[in-house]
Amino acid sequence: MGKGLFSIPTGVRGLDRMLLGGLQLGAVYDFFGASGVGKTQLCLQVSTLTSAPKEQGGLGCVVLYVDPTGSFRPERLKEIAEERSLDAEKILSQVYLYEPRVVEEQVAVLNQLKKMSKKPMLIVIDGVTDLFLSEQDMVTRALLGSHLHSLCFTALKEGIAILLTNPVRERLGANEETVEAGGNIMAQGAHFRVKLSKKMGGLFSAEAIQPPLRPREVYYKITRAGLVDA
Repeated sequence: MGKGLFSIPTGVRGLDRMLLGGLQLGAVYDFFGASGVGKTQLCLQVSTLTSAPKEQGGLGCVVLYVDPTGSFRPERLKEIAEERSLDAEKILSQVYLYEPRVVEEQVAVLNQLKKMSKKPMLIVIDGVTDLFLSEQDMVTRALLGSHLHSLCFTALKEGIAILLTNPVRERLGANEETVEAGGNIMAQGAHFRVKLSKKMGGLFSAEAIQPPLRPREVYYKITRAGLVDA
């Protein structure tokens, strides 16, 4: 960890203000929302800013990018970097990709830390519940709770930030049209929860769900450079 590094910028100024400066080291962040609201874009963008060379305004840190859903696109990360005048090849060399395809492999993700020559300052898991909720049984849900607990413990112990994304699902017979996948397990398994939503006119919003931060809601657009302030 570099001297004076306490948080990781998201690249969206409004979102950084909401999150008290960005993703705080030692905390787990859960960004959830429907398809198309920029969850994977956010993962790629924060990874880019974390791993970009210090002389280009980045943090120069290693990222462990966990991709259970097969949504990681190096060409999109490269595009985000180039649009921000950053060295894409150097950034890609700092992003370590781990692709679990079954629950047991994802639960073992923290073992990857021991295999890395450099300690990551950021762990990204894009689609944290996907493998766990493919089977609707209590044993698998219990494993998800245990996995989230381990992530929180690791974030605090190692002093790193952990960025999770999660989809929403329809809940029949309820007032709300959608609910976050994993339900209460996610509410208990992350320090910060932010809901991403699509608005009118090409705008999107990020709403602080847990804890109730100020500002409560900020707006952004999705461009070739990633997520930017609206």
